[in-house]
Amino acid sequence: MATKPARISGNRSRLGKVKAVERKRLLDCLAERDRLTHETGHYWGIRELALKEGDPIRYERFYSRLHAAAIGAYEAARYVTASPGSREMGEVVWGLLTPEGDAVAISPGFASHLNAGQTAIRFMAEHHYEENPGVRDGDVFGTDDGASGGAPHPGDFYTYVPIVIEDQVIGWAMAVNHIMEVGTPVPGSFSAYAADTFWDGFVVPPMKTGENLRQYTWWEQLWLRRTRAGVSNILDDKMRLAGCAMIHQEVHRIVSEFGLDYYLRAIREVIEETHQVVRENVKMTTLPGRYDGAAFRSVNYRGLMPLAEHANKDQLIHIRQRFRIGSDGSIAASFDGTSHWGPHPFNFYPGGSNVAFYMAAIQTFLYNTKPTSGVTLAIKASYPSGSIYNPDTLNASFGNPWAQGIAMLSLATNATTRSRFSRGFVEEAFTADGNWDSLQFGGTLHDGTAWGATNFEWVGGIAQGAFHFRDGQPLLWTSWTQLPNVGNAEEFEYLIPGAFYVGRKLIPGYCGHGRHRGGIGQGSMFWFVRPGELTASRTGAATCYVTFLAQGMSGAYPAPGVFHVSARGTNSHELVRQGISLPRDGVELLKMASEGVLKASKIEIWRYDMPPLPFADGDLLGSHAGASGGWGDPIERDPQAVLKDVREGWIDQTSARGLCGVVIVHRGENWEVDETATQRRRKEIRDERLAESVSGEEFWRQERQVLLDKRLIEPVRHMYATTVSEKFDFDGDLRKFWALPEDFCW
Repeated sequence: MATKPARISGNRSRLGKVKAVERKRLLDCLAERDRLTHETGHYWGIRELALKEGDPIRYERFYSRLHAAAIGAYEAARYVTASPGSREMGEVVWGLLTPEGDAVAISPGFASHLNAGQTAIRFMAEHHYEENPGVRDGDVFGTDDGASGGAPHPGDFYTYVPIVIEDQVIGWAMAVNHIMEVGTPVPGSFSAYAADTFWDGFVVPPMKTGENLRQYTWWEQLWLRRTRAGVSNILDDKMRLAGCAMIHQEVHRIVSEFGLDYYLRAIREVIEETHQVVRENVKMTTLPGRYDGAAFRSVNYRGLMPLAEHANKDQLIHIRQRFRIGSDGSIAASFDGTSHWGPHPFNFYPGGSNVAFYMAAIQTFLYNTKPTSGVTLAIKASYPSGSIYNPDTLNASFGNPWAQGIAMLSLATNATTRSRFSRGFVEEAFTADGNWDSLQFGGTLHDGTAWGATNFEWVGGIAQGAFHFRDGQPLLWTSWTQLPNVGNAEEFEYLIPGAFYVGRKLIPGYCGHGRHRGGIGQGSMFWFVRPGELTASRTGAATCYVTFLAQGMSGAYPAPGVFHVSARGTNSHELVRQGISLPRDGVELLKMASEGVLKASKIEIWRYDMPPLPFADGDLLGSHAGASGGWGDPIERDPQAVLKDVREGWIDQTSARGLCGVVIVHRGENWEVDETATQRRRKEIRDERLAESVSGEEFWRQERQVLLDKRLIEPVRHMYATTVSEKFDFDGDLRKFWALPEDFCW
């Protein structure tokens, strides 16, 4: 049982007809919550919000205190101790959980992490942590495990502090942030080129790491010994605990003022209130129906995994989402038809899958209400056992699943967009392309110091996709946080020794085109100067060769994929001595190389996972990400909007003519649209499309013959052969659609 702390005095509210919640152990609370919620369809069986209706001012004052505690932790703890990813970029969140691990109040930040506590607290309850090692007021627990802790990947580390009153756990203060480095074989916070979980770095199940709001001494030593960024990780660990201590202290005060019975009832009413409001929001803004979507991600490992032959191959991951919106305000998403988990780091466990999936739900439907786990009662996802979202083993690597996480939330966001647009909501409908990436660095300094870090800039902010009525904007959006921020370049320079920015800018032409184009993507150029022994790798993000999302918005082009350009053995120092500017992005680098200005022993363009590459003095590396998709057919774009883009340098005349069918000429000192030539060019494009097209029936026949003749490349064949179906039989749907014989095998 939880150890009894000193009694906290305070009034015990008279609830009238509202029955006080009986004090029970965590496992009993979980069982009762599950039973009552399942039987009634309401959180803890609460159908009516008795406290809110009886005294709404007191109820709202109570919640405002809880919410203010979480926000206060966010605003203060980041400036106590923190790495740049947490202090500057908002890669962090604090919250207050119920005894069962459901979120009651959360701070700004990546809000969907509010659901990870459901996995971690259940694990601790089912494994009898209350007896061993004990759960006492002010204890400190930590985890970054996917299966037992609900972490999406090891780079997201959680701190939990139990709040115990009268021998009962009444809640948990929680914090999570994306740490700088996690001790994987390849430096960084995302496990790159992993075959199983034993390559995932410093991964721990929920474990007690301190007591009385202080960490044990050995805990710091683990950070120093098992990660390359021990100092930064210790700073973040102290930051998380400092914020949890603030929440812990404030909850004790709140219970003293409002009473324990009121507290236990109110936190459950708050969650049920969110549940009811979310259902109403879904009903009011969406059109019920089924919205299917697909996404893909390549795994280009052939020749790069000599230590794991079973992983030394190219694969294609299939993400299939069936998104159903009910007339009762419910949403159910199924991932039947998704690929089987594999020997790569792109697998989730269900807790982490929920963290990713609920990003879309939280950003879309948690308006006009309190941000709590009540959203999980109205919106649910199911993951077939054995799939990349629910491995039927504890050995699958989950070191870098965010590409599949961003895929599922982008599919969900676009399904919601189509639904809202069908209902007539225009301003809320835009193309969602979670087209992120980041670079990981590590090495040894000249004095022998080992170090590692992740550059979060393109995780912190990307472009927003096009709307039905306007272009998307660059940099200002991410679906995983309401506070997009790419951070200051200077912060990363001191964390990544020897890597200096020579450019950071939007990249002309780097967007999805349409009647309205997506926001322009961005790029950075790094120059390595006396870096010691340094390697850099790509985290393996959203797009790799294949189209990220297998859908467009009303005929638009999707976002171009992420790409990197490396130049090693360059004459960069000589160019600087001559006063010649270095390239500011990868496009400029390739242009300078083609002109013979920049010389290099090796220049490579990476459209897939860039493996760990050694970089030496004078080398260059360009990173490009964050473009977004368009809306509508590009040849329907207003010619004056195209002219404006050409004048401002966002696209060139060739793109204007080839993509949008707009002919722009130079007359005098001005660029102008040639209206007659534009009409002629757009007719040519339509005629070319018709000449190249075939009927739907003929297309089906040709593609069916490809299947019958087994003319699929191995990654595609393997993808179809290993999809996992439980609920709606994706494999059966495929066979029926293509009218395949019964004995057909992939």
